[in-house]
Amino acid sequence: MKRLYYIIVASLLVLLAGSCKQEDYTIEYFPYRSEKNALWGMMSPEGKTLFDGQFTNPPSKSTRGVFMVQEENGTFSFYTAKEKPQRLNNYSYSMAKPFLFSNYTPVLREGDNFLSIIDINGNTTAILPDNIIDIGFFAHGLAPFVTDSIIPRMGYVDTQGNIAIPARYALATNFVCGVALVEEIIKGIPSVSVIDTHGNTVYTFGNEWMPLATEYSDGLLPIINIRQEIAFLDTRGEVAIQPDNRFHLCMPDNPATIPYTFKNNHCIYSDGTYYGLINQRGQIVVPAQYLNLYLGEGGLYAAEDRNHNWGCIDSRGNTIIPFEHFPGVIRPSITPHCIVMQNEAQRYRLINNKGEVISKPFTNYQLQ
Repeated sequence: MKRLYYIIVASLLVLLAGSCKQEDYTIEYFPYRSEKNALWGMMSPEGKTLFDGQFTNPPSKSTRGVFMVQEENGTFSFYTAKEKPQRLNNYSYSMAKPFLFSNYTPVLREGDNFLSIIDINGNTTAILPDNIIDIGFFAHGLAPFVTDSIIPRMGYVDTQGNIAIPARYALATNFVCGVALVEEIIKGIPSVSVIDTHGNTVYTFGNEWMPLATEYSDGLLPIINIRQEIAFLDTRGEVAIQPDNRFHLCMPDNPATIPYTFKNNHCIYSDGTYYGLINQRGQIVVPAQYLNLYLGEGGLYAAEDRNHNWGCIDSRGNTIIPFEHFPGVIRPSITPHCIVMQNEAQRYRLINNKGEVISKPFTNYQLQ
């Protein structure tokens, strides 16, 4: 099988890009810096300040009532998302991942040689064997892990540290929508499959189709054949959206434009030159007419028209912010009803789905 059309790499242990309704996370607060303070605070997508100017480094976004911060000494700590944040526990971590799709997350406690797992209350639920050298996000109760064997192998561990699926894969992705993509080397030949949370094979890619992405989004995975026709596979291993000659393979100029990844039942598609939107039935709802579309967390899209002006549209193509702005002024949405915009004074503000300003100006923000 040619590996040109798919990229399955260990960096998937860093972050899931896809989404499914049963495991989507909600951004409760995101880090920002106000005009009056050089330190970082937290703001809600509705423009409400949780607290202002408390941390030197930007916190992670708050999900499940908790956020993570890298302290000045380089270690990581977890805090409750309150007006007066409290440490989740008294430990500092050399490595940690935020709580996204689960109430469990992997950490490496400062001074320890073994990875461990903690729950949303800060309690340790498992200490992992020393041959596990990296671990991904938990979703559906499982997280991919990497062994330190001569030829590293990957498998899946549960929230109590039990090996749920043995380390037999050359590469294994995070579970999204109840399935994951894995690669095995069989008689020296790489074979890519979709598996369920029990390790059962749902679909094996052969000569006809190859994955175009590393994980599912909203229950669908873009796939491509040797004729460069694009379709979508569902979690049962069936082609849910048939090939359409209006869907073309593309290499976006901007990484914020992510074609064929669904968010809130829509995804960006390309006609080879311009970008538009399709729904989960494969129907074109916004014809390809934009030089760039930014994929956000929700139903608003920053868009560049053919005159190189930027504006904002919703998932039906309605203009929310007029196309009269410079590049970089409008950023992807952080919720289905909120987008970030930069004004002439180099200050950011939140705009709702009616085009109304809903926050005070702030000088910086992050959504890592």
